[in-house]
Amino acid sequence: MKKEVNKETNQATESAETVKQTELEQALTEENEKLIAENERLTEENKKLQKTCNRLQSSADKSDSYLNQLVAMKSDFESYKRRMKFNAEQAKSDGVAAVVTKLIDICDNFELAAKHLDGDNLKAFQMIETQFKQILTDFGVSAMDVVGQPFDPLKMNALSKMDYGEDKKDLVVEVYKNGYELGDKVLRYAEVIVGA
Repeated sequence: MKKEVNKETNQATESAETVKQTELEQALTEENEKLIAENERLTEENKKLQKTCNRLQSSADKSDSYLNQLVAMKSDFESYKRRMKFNAEQAKSDGVAAVVTKLIDICDNFELAAKHLDGDNLKAFQMIETQFKQILTDFGVSAMDVVGQPFDPLKMNALSKMDYGEDKKDLVVEVYKNGYELGDKVLRYAEVIVGA
């Protein structure tokens, strides 16, 4: 009887253990299924986040591209403005030089005519010549003062060399036509005689 009781106790214990093991297996299986479901959910969420990150990176790349284009366009526009300003100033300077060159020729004619006049006629011509020279000065034109200066081929044309003594060697001794400058630009070269 003891054997039977032991056997029944063993069977009951085994049966209780089997029930516990089955319950434990069921609990573990349920927990495993929950974890698998959570893992699948997190995998899907990760895929969504990855897509969002890719879209954001693409947008950031486009923004950087647009920003670089904008910076380049701004730089190009600033260069364009400087170039247009320079071109406008150059065109103005070229226009002034063209007009002033023609006025210089008129001043030469006044100087030649003044050599053949006297009295009131000479005074009238000198007044007009002074007005023309003032206009040239107003435009920034200046006559070159070359008499007594060393010969400079960048500003003068030597018509001839003449012996005026050792102290005048390579110096400008006479001017046939005055030279004129507009700023640093030579409008007309001075025509001179140089001492030899």
